[in-house]
Amino acid sequence: MIKIGKVIGDVIEAGGVKNVTNNYYDGRQPGDEGNGDMVVEADEEVPEPLRGEHAELLMESLVDAGMLDEGWQPRGLSGSEQALTARAVSERLGINDVWQVFGALWRVKPSTLRAYFNRALTQKKSLKFQDLLKETID
Repeated sequence: MIKIGKVIGDVIEAGGVKNVTNNYYDGRQPGDEGNGDMVVEADEEVPEPLRGEHAELLMESLVDAGMLDEGWQPRGLSGSEQALTARAVSERLGINDVWQVFGALWRVKPSTLRAYFNRALTQKKSLKFQDLLKETID
């Protein structure tokens, strides 16, 4: 990936999609698959706390439910839903540094995930999503 400036013109000149969370140009073209603000290279390693049989079972249940893709990247989830998912998985796996772990996996700043989580706590629709998460990973 190529680090780009914060000026939108840089993105247009580069001819790709800007990673709005981290300010990266990731080489995708408009209309390509992906959620637009999170990019993980195919050879990236899974963070240590997510390695293991129990973690794999939890993450694969989210894949089966259509919440994550095969690379364990969010699939059609809002920022708040991503943060709720990260928190729910972390609670079940005993991960204390939830925002750092999932920030590394999803290439999102930990502070951004934490902000999404705080916002989720004020949204009524979050309750329904939390129920869906419980059904999926419990």
